[in-house]
Amino acid sequence: MSKYIWLVVSFALVYVLGDAILTQINKSAKATRIGCQKKAISFERVYLKEDIKSAQKLLREGNIEFTSSVQKAKYTKSKLFEYVKLFETDEVLKSALKQYAKEKKISDNKLNISYYIYENDVNDPGKKTKKSKLYAGYVVFRFFNQKEEPIYQVQIDFMNKEGKDLPQRIECAIESFNTL
Repeated sequence: MSKYIWLVVSFALVYVLGDAILTQINKSAKATRIGCQKKAISFERVYLKEDIKSAQKLLREGNIEFTSSVQKAKYTKSKLFEYVKLFETDEVLKSALKQYAKEKKISDNKLNISYYIYENDVNDPGKKTKKSKLYAGYVVFRFFNQKEEPIYQVQIDFMNKEGKDLPQRIECAIESFNTL
């Protein structure tokens, strides 16, 4: 009888520990390091930790180049980009970058940033859950070193169907990078 009790206790312990580990793994994918990441779902990934400090220095010096693009919905009529204009979000990014460029030192070395705005396609057959259809889209920022290798990536959801919360998400992406 005591063998069965120990067996049940052992299985229960393994289950509880496994559940705790899986919960922690799922939580760690979402970024919540800084306040703005707590206001929207965001994910981040560091690719080259050793390049972060030099890339942040390039940001502080204002040595930055960036490219931008959009990804419109394919299965749903695209509406987001009737309100969101890429040249306007580029201006928001330039303004956000200026806040960090305090040292102003011109260099041939540049921090390369690529970002795109994704419009959530609610009729995409790959979207299985109601939760995946709630957000309006997301913005993805990738930061690259001189060898064009990715250093860091952050993705932040926005909820407003007209993109009114996009400026805050763009600013959050730059803050996320700067606070690594």
